[in-house]
Parts: sequence; structure tokens; C-alpha cells
Amino acid sequence: MQTRTGDIGTLAFPSGKRGSLRRILAVLAIVALLLLYVGGKVKIVQLGYQLEAMEKEKRDLERENSSLRIEAASLASPARIEEIALQRLGMVRIAKENLIVVKRQPQPVQLRTPAPRAK
Repeated sequence: MQTRTGDIGTLAFPSGKRGSLRRILAVLAIVALLLLYVGGKVKIVQLGYQLEAMEKEKRDLERENSSLRIEAASLASPARIEEIALQRLGMVRIAKENLIVVKRQPQPVQLRTPAPRAK
């Protein structure tokens, strides 16, 4: 048997119709596995971008919520309400001698007894 220089031998797959079918199936299986692998990696990257966008949106909403809470507190301040009542609505302060302070007396706690059950 003579060998030529550079001859690396035969392939591991047998030749013939049955061998070529095995080769095609092996290549298709490898391609399918590679597609599944790459598809999974692409999905991971997409989810990473989506997560990052949601975290940014959360930070923005928290910042906006904080500023709205500050604004609500400043709008509800008694000094601001008094200023609006005096200047815009034309109300006047009551004279001290006309002011009557009424204090509520605490109500005693009444314990309820359960009503008798009808038999």
C-alpha cells in the first residue's frame, strides 16, 4: 500500500448512501445545537437590556415620587394655606377676644357584650 504525502486517512463516517445520511444528520444536529445555544445567549442579552431599562425607569419614578411628596408637603403647609386665605380669598383673622377654643373630652370606652344567639 502506497501513501501519498499529506494523506490524512479516511473520515470516520463510512461512505455510501447510509453514510452520507449519517453525515447530514450529524451536521444538522450540530447546527441545531449551535442555534439553540446562540438563541439562548441572545435572549439573555435581551433580558439584560430590558432589566437595565426597567431599573432606570424605577429610579426615575422614585425620583419623581420624592419630588411630588416634597411638593405636596409644601402645598399643604399651614402657612401657605393661611397666606392664600388672607390674600386671595380676602379672609380676615379673627380677633383674639372672639376666639373660643373647645376641647373634646375623651369618651369612655364601652365594651360591647355579644348578643345572645338565637337557638
